[in-house]
Amino acid sequence: MKPPIQLQQERDFGQKINVTFEFIIQNFKPLMLSLLYIAGPPALIGGFFMGAYQSNMLSLQQQILGSDDVDSSLSSIYSMGSSMLLLFIFLGAAGLAATLVVNAYLIEYEKGSRDITPEIMWNRVKEHIGKGVGFSIVMVAAVIVATMFFLIPGIYVGVTLSLMYMVMMRENLGLEATFRRCFYLINDKWWSTFGLLMIMGIISGIIGYVFQIPTLIVTFSSILQIGDGINTFWTTVGGVIGTVGSVLVRSLVLVAVGFQYYNLVERRDGSGIMGAIQDIGKNDTPRIDRREEEF
Repeated sequence: MKPPIQLQQERDFGQKINVTFEFIIQNFKPLMLSLLYIAGPPALIGGFFMGAYQSNMLSLQQQILGSDDVDSSLSSIYSMGSSMLLLFIFLGAAGLAATLVVNAYLIEYEKGSRDITPEIMWNRVKEHIGKGVGFSIVMVAAVIVATMFFLIPGIYVGVTLSLMYMVMMRENLGLEATFRRCFYLINDKWWSTFGLLMIMGIISGIIGYVFQIPTLIVTFSSILQIGDGINTFWTTVGGVIGTVGSVLVRSLVLVAVGFQYYNLVERRDGSGIMGAIQDIGKNDTPRIDRREEEF
């Protein structure tokens, strides 16, 4: 059995990527089960609306190419708009649920728990749902306002507040204190955080394409008019697989952000090393090899 991974530890860029994959591999089954149980239902519903949206979009394309009547086209446009709105709502709910699950898992793991079940995760997550929704609304508003002052401020605020949920859940701070803490932690480390998000986003995007294959097959079949045209059933199946798969793959980015948070906390506060020094002599205290933290 592999030794537990030290979370609160300084790591360089490559080490954070490596430890993200190592952590997910070691905790694959309990983490994925927790994500499926908690983030899966809203992702599943979102997948149905994704399928409906894609089906309406393909139908509209065929109506335009076939010079169908205007009423049919307007009906398809209205259906697309309704499906897109509901899709965004449920995808947002699934994304928030996945974020809370991953962060709760890291916090539980930090406490020494190794038998982490979906039930334990749900008990942790439901404590933060209301707060998470409120923080998310404020975060989106802050990014939009910052983006209005050209694109760069929006990107800066978005990357900085990527630490928000970990700060909120682990340090149990209010909104203003959470925002200040995020800006404090990321000071002088914004570029490394941005780079980590970019690299992990690209990796997760590449892996996520596997779950988009059914949708691509259905789309190309409809465009090339293979079979009986638009098949709503298979379009919906493809939407569900793609949506649920994207939520699971997103855990790569979320775990990486978690390790970046612990890295920045250790750099700023040094509480991980201080705790180890205070516990010297205790048999159950894990030894921290400082050589692994050197850059």
